[in-house]
Amino acid sequence: MSNQPPPARGQPAVDIVRGFRATLVIIGVLYVLMAASMLVRGVGVMRDFGVSPALVASPVLEDFFLFFYQLMALVGVLIVVFGLVVRGRRSQGAVAAVLCVSNVLLALRDLQTSDCALGSRLYRGSATLMFVAISAALALVFGYLAWRGLGYGGQSGPPAIGSLEH
Repeated sequence: MSNQPPPARGQPAVDIVRGFRATLVIIGVLYVLMAASMLVRGVGVMRDFGVSPALVASPVLEDFFLFFYQLMALVGVLIVVFGLVVRGRRSQGAVAAVLCVSNVLLALRDLQTSDCALGSRLYRGSATLMFVAISAALALVFGYLAWRGLGYGGQSGPPAIGSLEH
């Protein structure tokens, strides 16, 4: 048995990161909606990014486009599930840290192919930087949740060195 008093009325029984659940559910739903938007618009939307009409007409690009945005919708569903089922401050912090690092890598990948001085200009138009901004913003949100969950921004954190806490 624990010597801890029961949680106060209205307080969660498990130490959690405040806002983790709502944030992940909202972001996951947004992922699904963004993917659905692209799937509804179809592969023709790639012309807006300077992809040639001949390439847009390719069945290989169409198949990859469908695969990519179906996968994005699946990732959104997984983010929602993580938000609903992951409990415990450290577990939530670990999930948020993985999502943070993933979004940093996605932002760097999008920057690499964007139409800017730092990019290869593989895709054309200033809209290519929108994807960089979205991934960077998500990295900041997930980074904040990770910081809170791993004990750097909340009242409870990792036990002190030499403590008997587990």
